[in-house]
Amino acid sequence: MKRELEALLFATDSPLTLARLKKLFPGEDTAQIRSEMGDLETEYQNAGHAFMIVEFGGGWQISTRPEFSPIVEKMLKGRRFTRLSKAGLEVLAIVAYRQPITRLEVDEIRGVNSSGAISTLTERSLISVVGRSQAVGNPLLYGTTREFLNYLGLKGLGQLPDLPDLEAVMGDKEDLKEFASLVGRDVSEDEIEEYFSAPETTDSSVPEAEIPTETDPPDENEES
Repeated sequence: MKRELEALLFATDSPLTLARLKKLFPGEDTAQIRSEMGDLETEYQNAGHAFMIVEFGGGWQISTRPEFSPIVEKMLKGRRFTRLSKAGLEVLAIVAYRQPITRLEVDEIRGVNSSGAISTLTERSLISVVGRSQAVGNPLLYGTTREFLNYLGLKGLGQLPDLPDLEAVMGDKEDLKEFASLVGRDVSEDEIEEYFSAPETTDSSVPEAEIPTETDPPDENEES
């Protein structure tokens, strides 16, 4: 079974969930699957491999060990990226920490219309509709997705770092810098300064969180 798990881990492009593995191995129980995964990771670690098994987003996946990230980043330097704009980064932070939340509630926190950013984040599968509010008109409620967890390498939302009052996060350079790092890359002090000095009439401000994709569509719907 261990070698079969290994084959699946190398073949998958998303975390292998326990539910999916139990369907593939109907005769095995949860404890046995977890035990085999643990043995496999110990085997990789003892052999000194450049990869490891990580558990996040509700499942397991093969990942490069952190100490080898510089050479991997060098190889991927030429990849195209779709960037999350200032608005997208703000909305993603708000949804992550206040979910489930309606668009109007997001608008109240940001002080501007967020429909364009919400549409973009939904298209990129970072947030999704999770229900309807009991408020007048039953507006849609938004929450983060498993893809959001996968991208951040989290097992669950409980692993999100504690932040102060969210209305203040977007006005605090250090808090915003921390969240930007979580969703894409570390940003320089110059970028942070440019971010806070940029006017609110555009959706192309920096810093921008880079998310690998095949296209680079602009977010034209954001209103200020």
